[in-house]
Amino acid sequence: MVAVQEIINHQYPHFLYVRQSDAEATQDANGSWQTTGAAWKLWASCREETNGKGTQVQAANGRFITFASLIQLPAGTPRVTEGVEVAAADRELTPDELTDAKLQEARTEGIVRVIGECLKFDNGRLHCRLWV
Repeated sequence: MVAVQEIINHQYPHFLYVRQSDAEATQDANGSWQTTGAAWKLWASCREETNGKGTQVQAANGRFITFASLIQLPAGTPRVTEGVEVAAADRELTPDELTDAKLQEARTEGIVRVIGECLKFDNGRLHCRLWV
């Protein structure tokens, strides 16, 4: 008999990371907006599929967008807000690998499959989908 965890690991072999800000941006004395530190957080297991055909998806504002990747997620995954930066990796990354420089390096090495902005999130009944 096959364990449920083995099925999930096979169906969702990648790892989704979301860049979360600790707090809201504040305005300094000069009127410039200052953002607080944002950190990458492991969000869920996933399956990243590259958009090799150039398929388009309709975004919330009615525009059609050609997306780079479709990321499949297990049902019940917390929503990722449109505009938030996301990354999908082949393996779980260590905390010291979750810096911008190290992520770009991992992207060139092929460990990180895609880094981009969440264009759309669909919370389906059987699974969730995220377009980058």
